[in-house]
Amino acid sequence: MTSNASNSGLSCTSCGQNSVIEIAMTLPDDTEVVFCSCHVCEARWWDKEGERIDVDGIIDIVGN
Repeated sequence: MTSNASNSGLSCTSCGQNSVIEIAMTLPDDTEVVFCSCHVCEARWWDKEGERIDVDGIIDIVGN
């Protein structure tokens, strides 16, 4: 798995703050996802091609 991190000014989907870090990742099956984490409320989510994915969705992708 590879990753690159950035703080893009993205707004948190939970609290609306602009303190979100994005980490672009390539999963073992070559799926490209972006992990997002809010520094204010600690919400975490993943994005795959513009679609929000929860942890169960990531586990399904990695588990295959």
